[in-house]
Amino acid sequence: MKKKLNILCVLLLVLMIAGFVMTIIGASDEFHKGWEDGANETEPSTLFGGFGIMIVLICLLVYLYTFACFVRFILNVNHGEVFTWANVDLLRTVGWCIVVPTVVMFTIMSPDIENLWELWADAIGFISEGIFILIMAEAFAIGMKLKEEQELTI
Repeated sequence: MKKKLNILCVLLLVLMIAGFVMTIIGASDEFHKGWEDGANETEPSTLFGGFGIMIVLICLLVYLYTFACFVRFILNVNHGEVFTWANVDLLRTVGWCIVVPTVVMFTIMSPDIENLWELWADAIGFISEGIFILIMAEAFAIGMKLKEEQELTI
């Protein structure tokens, strides 16, 4: 059972890394396009552009923190610490750190995108993953409460 969990966790980590790399590649292409447009002065520079870049960098740091929390969760489970409040907190942190920055980033990107339907279709996928992790965190919390009640029962 532990072997299956390790395989699934490694698969999820690989997918998270692949998604991160694909996002960086897409962002670098857009950055290069914006750099050329700025050099040609086809678009005026705005304060919102600098503010948007700062928010994207903050969201990037939050995603890296999310990755670290997920790795800590996997390590805890591998060490036999499955139903602990630390794991519940880690899962809640991972869930919220996926949902909130995704909503913020896609909201900031919305005015610049021609096809909002396609943009928010991608966002809904990320948000769904975060909500699924939050559901798992609540399942772990219920398991912890049941475990504590069972320990108090004579």
